[in-house]
Amino acid sequence: MGEQGKIVRIAHAYGNTRAKLATALAADCDMIEVDMWYRGGDIRIHHERKVSWLPLLIDRVMSTHKPGRFAVRIGNYFFRPDIGTLRLDDLLKEVAGRKRLLLDVKGHYGDPHLHRYVDRLVGLIRKHNGESWVAVCGQTYSVLSLVREIAPDIEVRYSIEREYQWERFLNLLKSGVRQVCMAYGFIDAEKAKLMEKHNVDLYCWTVDDWDAARRLVAQGVDGIISNDLKLLAELHSWATGPIRAESSAPPTP
Repeated sequence: MGEQGKIVRIAHAYGNTRAKLATALAADCDMIEVDMWYRGGDIRIHHERKVSWLPLLIDRVMSTHKPGRFAVRIGNYFFRPDIGTLRLDDLLKEVAGRKRLLLDVKGHYGDPHLHRYVDRLVGLIRKHNGESWVAVCGQTYSVLSLVREIAPDIEVRYSIEREYQWERFLNLLKSGVRQVCMAYGFIDAEKAKLMEKHNVDLYCWTVDDWDAARRLVAQGVDGIISNDLKLLAELHSWATGPIRAESSAPPTP
């Protein structure tokens, strides 16, 4: 757990479309989270899953993810055409180090796609000199571990929101893993104590509740991932001002 007052403020999913990316680049935040898939030999930027061979993307209705343009809701799902989807190459060119990026790996990949994906990912990061401002995270540990193996200079964060992932992380601690993302509802006092003991650098997602964000800041987490740009803009003052007191109420968003 990190040094208080040095919270990394991460705009959740703001790298997934050109419009949201422009907003985040102009906002008071430090990092932009992006969802990415490997398909067709390239890396595409979107949260939704591809519908088979159709030019269509599908996503469950979630409070933490807003549907893209032209989305149509049917029951508990949104559908939208796969039109104008960003590619990682374009995204890295646009950001160009103006803010840091947190690239969230989506999907599962076996050989030969696994190695092709990682080669493409690392190649693009290096092409745009992103080693100092790009981090890779996710729950597809095979991709993350291969990135760590072939590109140890690129930051990798293992994402944790389930018990089996926590057990895997405990084993990864032995191999030197000290950077993770964790669903904030999964954190408890015992896990927080262990991470503090081992000096684990922790980002928490997706924190849109101001009370929860204040509590996590007080506990000394290293980064907050949120959809709320106003909340992110307030975080540094929370970490250094009187709002750190447990009795203080969060500001009204």
